[in-house]
Amino acid sequence: MRPFGFLLALLVTLLISPFVLGEAQPHTTEFPPSAHPDDVCLTWSGDPSTTETVQWRTAPEISGGVVQYRKSDAPETTIVELPAEAIRLEDALITNAPAVEHFTAKITGLEPATAYVYRVGDKQGNTWSNWATFATAPKGRAPFSFLFFADVQNGVDVWGKMIHQMQDRNPNAAFCLTGGDFVNQGNNRALWDELFHAADGVFDRHPVLPTIGNHECIGGPGPKLYLDLFALPENGPDDVAKERAYSFRYGHALFVVLDGNTPPAQQRPWLEQQLSGTDAVWKFALFHQPAYSSDPGRDNRAVRDQWCTLFDKYHVDMVFQGHDHAYLRTYPMNAEKVVATPAEGTFYVVADAGTKYYKQEQHDYTAVGFPNVSTYQVINIDTQDGDKLSYRAYDADGNIRDEVTITKPAK
Repeated sequence: MRPFGFLLALLVTLLISPFVLGEAQPHTTEFPPSAHPDDVCLTWSGDPSTTETVQWRTAPEISGGVVQYRKSDAPETTIVELPAEAIRLEDALITNAPAVEHFTAKITGLEPATAYVYRVGDKQGNTWSNWATFATAPKGRAPFSFLFFADVQNGVDVWGKMIHQMQDRNPNAAFCLTGGDFVNQGNNRALWDELFHAADGVFDRHPVLPTIGNHECIGGPGPKLYLDLFALPENGPDDVAKERAYSFRYGHALFVVLDGNTPPAQQRPWLEQQLSGTDAVWKFALFHQPAYSSDPGRDNRAVRDQWCTLFDKYHVDMVFQGHDHAYLRTYPMNAEKVVATPAEGTFYVVADAGTKYYKQEQHDYTAVGFPNVSTYQVINIDTQDGDKLSYRAYDADGNIRDEVTITKPAK
């Protein structure tokens, strides 16, 4: 897409009126808050090896929140208590719950590669979540796995069942990458209420590392509610709003998260700095609008010009995307051409976890593609006898629909 086309598409997204989408009328949320904490979600806003960030909500009359935590193998006498920061999230159109209290607690000083248990709540009212677990990242080379899905948007009930299957089959996965468009209208809080309710038991065990989709920007001044709901690293480009683009290191892997709603050229210098300045064995990128489209009516030329040239130069192993609502994995790509091996190029994945599906057409770059299937992806990195990445895409019934392996020699 030419720069003019990119700006036109962005303008259309920003100007889409909630009235057109039918959500400007008063409505209710199916999942109003109470005094009991819910919608518990883990993210990282700092170093994953020594920090953890916990978020949750309550009814607005609860003004104080804390997180309690300890090492999973330590006695209860070692519990540490940390007060949370609170903000009021208001949506006057939600008649049965126009406001909620949203809490964020940033835990620091943790030990790497260590399991912890935690709970959140209101100490004064003695209302608490269930105890749950998280684990900090290792330092240096170590095996781990992570999960990926994109574009929930519609069909939250189907997605909820699928990600609980994902959790049941992968309880030790380190975190979830998510490819944007969680909900259909990003500044309608009732839709987020539904999403977090469906994710109960998953988001409180696996840190969520998202990118912004175009639908996160619908219904208000940019992705305001998205940015309020997820506390993320603030290490992105200086001229891009905080948390819209960021990076994090997990063990011997680098993850760079980009904002496809902001001009790609604006993020290119920072992206090159991230890729050129790392000694990571594995390099991954995440953004919403795909470099190699699955949908027949889309083409993001600026993404390939500004970002893919750097992926080629610094050998990014895999790029995770959404937006096109039909599953696609490319062959290894370099300079917009298919290459013979993963050592020579980059795999690009487009995934769709919801029930909104688009048509798909075959391209020269398509290794595996299929429409009308909701998927989640599991990526496992093994460090025995070198480094080996195993990628698998599963459908809602738990069937493997695609898989690929990348191997690297021991160093």
